[in-house]
Amino acid sequence: MRTTDWKYDFTSLPHWDNHSQLYVFDEYLEIPQTNILCCVYSISEVSMCNYLGFLAILKNKRNPELILNITDNINFLNQISVNANGNLIFLQSNLYDKSSKKSERPLIIIDVEKNMFSYFKTNNYNPCYKVIELNEDTFGIKTDDYQKKYDERLEALSRKKIKIRHLQWYDFTEFSTLPQKIF
Repeated sequence: MRTTDWKYDFTSLPHWDNHSQLYVFDEYLEIPQTNILCCVYSISEVSMCNYLGFLAILKNKRNPELILNITDNINFLNQISVNANGNLIFLQSNLYDKSSKKSERPLIIIDVEKNMFSYFKTNNYNPCYKVIELNEDTFGIKTDDYQKKYDERLEALSRKKIKIRHLQWYDFTEFSTLPQKIF
């Protein structure tokens, strides 16, 4: 289990009490370039080999402040990627629409300097990939070659490029509207 040395009362986060269950873990990624900590927490196996948790982003290691906490209608996988400047965080997410009984796994992109987010539809459910920086504005998908060989959607995703300047960006306060944008 990964831990962090950030002095923050993580037990105050919603759903932290899930840690009392049999097997729950957290994923922390410290981003020193921007003095940010990204935490996907209370990760549990919600279905076979499907691990989901909640998101907390903190800034300022000396005096941590919670700048984003997502716990409703969106869950996150424990794969976290960051650009070289440390201002963009890429998170695999999971959304479920009860009315249509459909789920989607868009890639959520968070700009921690501007307090904005965007998303990239993946048409993919396989979590075996990472986001890699090709240049300052363009990102690609690095996949496990074995997985890609047997998964058409993952293989198609690996050929896509994410152009940051072409994305629609939203303020953090609009996270609750993401399901309506996706479905």
